[in-house]
Amino acid sequence: MTEPLAKPLTTTRRKLLEYWWVAPVAAVGGFFTWFGLRSYRILLGKPIPSSQPTFKAGVRVAVGTLEAFPKLWDARTFDYGDVQAIVVRVKAPQPGGITVDGTHLIGLSRGCTHLKCTCEYIRSPEIASMAYKYRPEFDHPVLGCACHFSAFDPELAGKSVSGPALDPLPRIKLEARGDQIFAVGLEG
Repeated sequence: MTEPLAKPLTTTRRKLLEYWWVAPVAAVGGFFTWFGLRSYRILLGKPIPSSQPTFKAGVRVAVGTLEAFPKLWDARTFDYGDVQAIVVRVKAPQPGGITVDGTHLIGLSRGCTHLKCTCEYIRSPEIASMAYKYRPEFDHPVLGCACHFSAFDPELAGKSVSGPALDPLPRIKLEARGDQIFAVGLEG
């Protein structure tokens, strides 16, 4: 007895070509789905900084005196351990900031939450508008990351307002002793 011969494949080249369109259409559909979700997250899905931040206690580091911040938006950079940080005099009290004799201060880490590049204090609203695609309502300085052009607003407690960074800048806990300002903790 001989076994029957295997049935030859009946798929023709024409039949195969009829279905080749599925792969590129699926790839394009997948790309646009990914792109839409990423765009939504960058533009609309950024978290708002907590109104009750929790700080990890750290060493006490002197930042400066209250006289170092005579005008609105004056800032001073310092190192808090291995974290580059900045203290900014802002217009209104901020969650996690302090108020001393009517002067409102907020301490922020300068490490971008996207890829940890160092954020610079951008005083010019025009530069913030053109380079970082963010113009604050009342034309005040922002912190900008030059690596991927993320912008963070100190008037919004360090919220990411433009660019690929999603999370707000970690806040530095400040404490006043007389006229001296100290950094005493880091958010997180």
